[in-house]
Amino acid sequence: IGCAQTGTGKTAAFVLPILHRLSHTPTHHKKIVRSLILTPTRELAVQIEQCIRGYGRFLPLQTLAVYGGVNIEGQLRVLRKGVDIVVATPGRLKDHMQRRSIDLKSVEVLVLDEADRMFDMGFINDVRKIIAALPTHRQTLLFSATMSPEVKALTAGIQKSPKMIQIGQQRNPIET
Repeated sequence: IGCAQTGTGKTAAFVLPILHRLSHTPTHHKKIVRSLILTPTRELAVQIEQCIRGYGRFLPLQTLAVYGGVNIEGQLRVLRKGVDIVVATPGRLKDHMQRRSIDLKSVEVLVLDEADRMFDMGFINDVRKIIAALPTHRQTLLFSATMSPEVKALTAGIQKSPKMIQIGQQRNPIET
């Protein structure tokens, strides 16, 4: 669990280890989703996807941001080709799951980014359904600017012996 204010490098803290892990343990099958990053907004999904592409530009890994508000056909086309890392908003990911256009049975790393905002925006039930569809044997990382009681309750149900790393003071970015 990483708890730090916006702008402190939380994205790099999970993207760089994911890129290292996936590039050092290649698979022998067609590209499969091995890492899933859930985020509350499409803007954040695009930003994370850009970070992954920048940091991993010399790696043979494919990434895709999956979010609503755009035509789903482009996402379906890329998913059929295969991707290693999916950055998704909960609503659009659930849509892909219902269409059976995404296979999450090989996810090794799950990241819940801005978990506090996902609660605030009412995505918690979608997040729980998504987590239930993932393999139980995986690494689960959670990043948040604040640790509300709801976020703490979620971690208790999805992580085994989590370690908390907190940088700076816990404040809501709106309060600063």
